[in-house]
Amino acid sequence: MDLLDDLKRHEGFSSHPYRCPAGVLTIGYGFTYLTREEAHMVLKTRVKHLRNQLLPYMATLSPARQDVLVNMAFNLGVEGLFKFRRMWAAIRAQNFDLAATEMLDSKWARQVGGRAKELSEKMRKG
Repeated sequence: MDLLDDLKRHEGFSSHPYRCPAGVLTIGYGFTYLTREEAHMVLKTRVKHLRNQLLPYMATLSPARQDVLVNMAFNLGVEGLFKFRRMWAAIRAQNFDLAATEMLDSKWARQVGGRAKELSEKMRKG
């Protein structure tokens, strides 16, 4: 057994933050913080995973529109993104003005404000 295996076994793994016995918020294998570079790598990995999950549904779209959908999935989760049924119907019909309008006509848009406006414009303009 190597050091990494020992550390994994000793620290245990949690995908959600928890308080360790010392009362410190901890995640993963005993991590109490991430550097900006580490967070950037995690972000890149998650974006790549989301893009791969969504690719069958957005392969014909421009890169800008694909980025909009990945951005939304990062915020909402893939399941949450698929709840935008009227937006998806508009995308399938290549009616991107309507897709943008449907994005804005949502609880999500009211919660995230400027993010939704920016992304809807990217959807509209492609």
